Amino acid sequence: MNLNDLTTRLLFTTVPIWADKPGGNESATAFIYNARVEGKPGQSNPMLVMSYHTVKNAHQVAVEFVERKGSLPDATKKLTVTINPDQFMRYSDSTLDLAAAPIGPLLDLKQALGHSIFIWSIDPSLVPSPKVLGELSAMEDIVFIGYPCGLRDEINSIPLIRYGITSTPVWNDFQGNPYFLIDAGVFPGSSGSPVFILNQGTYLTKSGITIGSRILFLGMLTETMIRQSTPQVYLGIGKVLRSDVLTKFLSRVPTSTMAVH
Repeated sequence: MNLNDLTTRLLFTTVPIWADKPGGNESATAFIYNARVEGKPGQSNPMLVMSYHTVKNAHQVAVEFVERKGSLPDATKKLTVTINPDQFMRYSDSTLDLAAAPIGPLLDLKQALGHSIFIWSIDPSLVPSPKVLGELSAMEDIVFIGYPCGLRDEINSIPLIRYGITSTPVWNDFQGNPYFLIDAGVFPGSSGSPVFILNQGTYLTKSGITIGSRILFLGMLTETMIRQSTPQVYLGIGKVLRSDVLTKFLSRVPTSTMAVH
């Protein structure tokens, strides 16, 4: 496994989650983001981030992590953690369809019990600045990582990488709100998936062809667009909460303990 490869590292930014709800078990995606703490330069707060609608009305939430063996993940050792959904509802915004909880205490607790968890956090440096955001093309190639319809490589604990394009410009507020649309294979279970621009080799900018690699964290998938008909039709279009709004919210979440078992 080559963890120097960008796409390989992205696989470990997400974890599968299952929300136990009155209507049954619902699968979705969560990701790990290393949030800067507002007003405290140099401090960061690892966060588990997901869609609000995933944990709303849930009795409990189960998250599956992979343990570490040296510097690599050990897919033979999986660790399922059950979390009280109130932990996410404390730091949530139903309007943004966003929920999160700090997991630093959880990681420390499991480490003390002999379970070293392997994760790769999305760093704030990957969030495009307003200048970079404004210079993006209306149509950009994107990738997103997650578990559509709960699908994954269960043996190797690997999510699916999906590919598409921006359907509306990232720098526009879709319908006046801080979202943009992507044209890709978006299905239920993809909610909570992080969305990236990932270029390796060459890519286009306003200055022309640039040689090198580029990775930008654009936001989080919150919704699969459906044509309301009988039967309902999935349009393959997803709604993405923009990363600048998402990360501003996360920076205000305090470090705290998490009730797990």
